[in-house]
Amino acid sequence: MSHDFRFHLDRGGHSITVCVGGARDPVEVLVDGKVVATCQRRRRGVTVLTAELPGDAPRPVTLRIDWAAATDGGPAVLLEAEDGRALVPRVSPTPVPGRDRASKRGSLQRLLRFTRR
Repeated sequence: MSHDFRFHLDRGGHSITVCVGGARDPVEVLVDGKVVATCQRRRRGVTVLTAELPGDAPRPVTLRIDWAAATDGGPAVLLEAEDGRALVPRVSPTPVPGRDRASKRGSLQRLLRFTRR
């Protein structure tokens, strides 16, 4: 089971993604697929990251990652912008390429060993 959390929201024609990795991995904010803010992860309290949405006049946004507000063991992410606040929904992390295939191969090998006995 992965301990990674990924949050995604489309806002003002831009894609905003927050990735929270393992204990030693940083928190990253991606806007339109590009990393625009990063900080070392903290498991307690609130982590605040600021970023800008691109445009003719860049618009600042603030992302608050609150570990105490979560009910499922993961953090809650709140986006604050000039036009209001929004809770950023959690999405399931994308599978690592090849990992799923390896687990199928492992179960196939166990089945073949079982049939040889």
